[in-house]
Order: sequence, then structure tokens, then C-alpha cells
Amino acid sequence: MGRRIGMFAIVLGCAVALHAQDTTTTTRTEAKSDVAKSVTYSGCVQSGAEPRSFVLAKGVPVSQAKTTEVGTSGTTTTVTTTYALVPAEKIELQPEVGHKVEVTGIMLPAGDIKTETTTKADNAMPQFRVLSIKKVADTCS
Repeated sequence: MGRRIGMFAIVLGCAVALHAQDTTTTTRTEAKSDVAKSVTYSGCVQSGAEPRSFVLAKGVPVSQAKTTEVGTSGTTTTVTTTYALVPAEKIELQPEVGHKVEVTGIMLPAGDIKTETTTKADNAMPQFRVLSIKKVADTCS
């Protein structure tokens, strides 16, 4: 009987040790500094030069879209840019044509991406890979 208790204790100890070893997980995550970061721009969606191509006109980063008074004249200058929009899967741009929107995505250097909707005219301007879109006004003003 003493042997059985001793064997049981050894088996139980091994089982606990094996179980503890199986449930230990080590996760390692690496982040590369050259990975593109998503940004949000505000602007007006317009049709591009070709069918099914779209541009963001008067595009400005959302962080700079706020109007502030400068000096005593009360005027500000905001530099805007036009971007060729390259929609990610399941992003529909056609319903947003003529609307003021906020688009979140990744900036692509001009000419970096080729799609069936990208034209030579659209390819000359900076491109914006749209990951999400939100209408902020029914009209562009």
C-alpha cells in the first residue's frame, strides 16, 4: 500500500508538470518602422478621369481641417491636395460622389499601385488606399 501511494504521488507530480509545460505560451511581436501608418483625410469625393475611378478633392488631414484664426486678419491658409482613391475590398466609393467625407487609409506614393480603375491621369497624383469612409456632409462646400 505504501508503494501505491508513492507511485500515485510520482504519477500525479509528473502529470502536473506536463500540464504546466503544455499551457505555457510565449508570444513575440515585432513591429517594423517602415510599415505604413493609417491616416484620416477630409475632402470631397469626385469621379476620376475614367469610369469607376475616384479622387478625393480638397484633401486635408483631419488634424488640420479645423478652422482657426490667425493674427488680426482672421484668415488662414490651408493647403489641400487631390488624391487618387484606391478602395480596399468591400469599400464602395460611388455612393459618396459629391459628398464631403472622411477617409481613413494608407498613403501610397504616386504610381505605386496599378488597378483596373487607375488611369494614367490618376496615377500621376498621390494615391490613397481607402480602408474606411464616413460621410460628414451631403454636399461639398
